Amino acid sequence: MRGWQKGVLWGAAILALMLAAGVIALHTLIDGDRLKQLAREHVVQAWGRELTMGDVSLSLLPTPHLYAADVALSNPSWTQERDMVRASGITARFALLPLLHGEFVVAGLQFDGLKMHLETDRDGRRNWILPSANGTQSSFDLHQLSADHSIVVIRNADGTQREWELETLRMHAGSRLRNLAIDARVRRNGQLLELEGSLADLSEAGTAGATTKGKLNLRIGEAALALDGELPLDPALQRYAFAVSVDAKSLQQAYAFLDIPERSPVALKASAVLQGNGNRIDLREAKLQMGQLNLRGDGWLERGPRPRFNANLHADRIDMIQTFLDAGRPPLPAKETGQLFRDKPLPWPLLAGLVGKDGHAEITIDRLKLRNGIEVSEAAAQLDFRDDRMVVPSFSGKLLDGSASGDAVFEGKRQAVELNLKLDNTLLGRWFKETDKKVELSEGRMQVEMRVHAIGASMKALAASVSGPLDIRIARTQVLSQKAGQAEFWLTGLLSAKDADRVDLSCISARLPFRDGVARGEGIAGARSDVSQLLAGGVVDMRTQTLDLHGRVRARSGVALGWSTFGGNVKIVGPIAKPQWESDETGKVGTIARIGAAILTSGASIIVTSIWDGANPESDPCQQVFREQGASKEDGVRKSATQRAPEDASN
Repeated sequence: MRGWQKGVLWGAAILALMLAAGVIALHTLIDGDRLKQLAREHVVQAWGRELTMGDVSLSLLPTPHLYAADVALSNPSWTQERDMVRASGITARFALLPLLHGEFVVAGLQFDGLKMHLETDRDGRRNWILPSANGTQSSFDLHQLSADHSIVVIRNADGTQREWELETLRMHAGSRLRNLAIDARVRRNGQLLELEGSLADLSEAGTAGATTKGKLNLRIGEAALALDGELPLDPALQRYAFAVSVDAKSLQQAYAFLDIPERSPVALKASAVLQGNGNRIDLREAKLQMGQLNLRGDGWLERGPRPRFNANLHADRIDMIQTFLDAGRPPLPAKETGQLFRDKPLPWPLLAGLVGKDGHAEITIDRLKLRNGIEVSEAAAQLDFRDDRMVVPSFSGKLLDGSASGDAVFEGKRQAVELNLKLDNTLLGRWFKETDKKVELSEGRMQVEMRVHAIGASMKALAASVSGPLDIRIARTQVLSQKAGQAEFWLTGLLSAKDADRVDLSCISARLPFRDGVARGEGIAGARSDVSQLLAGGVVDMRTQTLDLHGRVRARSGVALGWSTFGGNVKIVGPIAKPQWESDETGKVGTIARIGAAILTSGASIIVTSIWDGANPESDPCQQVFREQGASKEDGVRKSATQRAPEDASN
């Protein structure tokens, strides 16, 4: 007989002897009642938990394994559920060699009818965190783990609860949880999540700062998520560095799986690199493509008693209406007839939720389309957060052939805003065109300044409480309307042509000293055409969204045989959205005054809403509105004799 053959026979004999010894040791150690007692003592000693089980049986083939029925592992006293784990049956497979020393080393586990309750309380305690079992006579060196038709219930610190059905779980690993492969299928709300991946080393799972190289791929319907890099093994997430990517042709199944009510109807792609070190989380190379939105940026978050964050975001184009639709938000309801503002609550709770946190953000947008249709290019803003207070030190952008700039402060709990806004050299004609107004205008260079504050849950409530000055100056423009031209004829007679198809405006202006939603005073609004002029006073009320202005229409020069010669006292009254012009004497309707007032009041309402959802400027002043006597001392507005209308407005 050859040497190698003898070696094989001796090896086989030794293995047979070892197997026999292991079986004898196993039979010696395993007595049902004795094993139960040993297991209970071990669990109490190692983890401070109670272990109960029903019948216990032993099988030797194909490898030594133990089956226990009706097994339960208790929870700590602070949890809602009595048991953390219950199973109708557990099969434990043992490593053979340790049996020779009278030691159980569990190499495989199979669960039947498993139900787990995982809980976190308000103090951050987790019921699944178990102390190390060092020093005991049994341990785990899992090479296989499987479970079918299991239930996992997760209870959060706020009391909310989620249930997951684990259809299948398969895990295979080398010695001491190295080179682990995992495959699982989880069902929730009728949707299936498929997980597959590999992890290099799980031997230090639960150790502070532990990580492992790994790849995980998750799929729900047409949505896929991938993680690749150094993945965290520490529940406190102290260290990691991995790339994450999402590629979803549709997110509908994922939203259903996660119980997300607002569901984006568009495809989504996203990627980023996440790195954690202690309490700091860095986000780099972040990209998001959702419908027509393309966003990129980076940032960081520092956890702790007072978290801090920083973000830099850039978008190439945002269409506010389309972006909200792409995000799954329903379109805003139409405004009520005659109303300038919606009564829909603003997202103050989001700002109030930042109490106890500090942050800074810088945002740039190449092209921004506001809700009212106005296009803003090179939009930029800086945001500073301190608790529920958001300070905007500066915002700017180019719009309507001019520019906008300003600063603002928002307070979440008080639902308050302070806004300083300046519109420089913008075009009224562009505003009418981009917002699809029925009246056609040309030119109309505008200068607008507002310095206001307001408190309210909605835009309608904010407008009703607005306080501060709004100054509007509009230079020469043309109202391209035959109806308007004919209306002016009746006011000024021979100084205008009866068949005129437009009105040439030299200027429009307003100084509106709002206090608690109401602006009142004499000479607060004015309009001037080439042949007529109007200086009006009265009340603009944002609480009722109405106005009541009165003044006298006059010819600019010479003697006119029109209505203004015999008494041009007029009133502009009714809803701001659609004011009515009438004469104190005859009730005739239609004039440049009505057009000017409509521009003024509509412009005011638009400006008030600009910071929120996209309404911007309109209107400029005739010089007399800004004289010392043009505003009441009660408005608290600083007056300046140096304020001047555009050069062509003083002619």
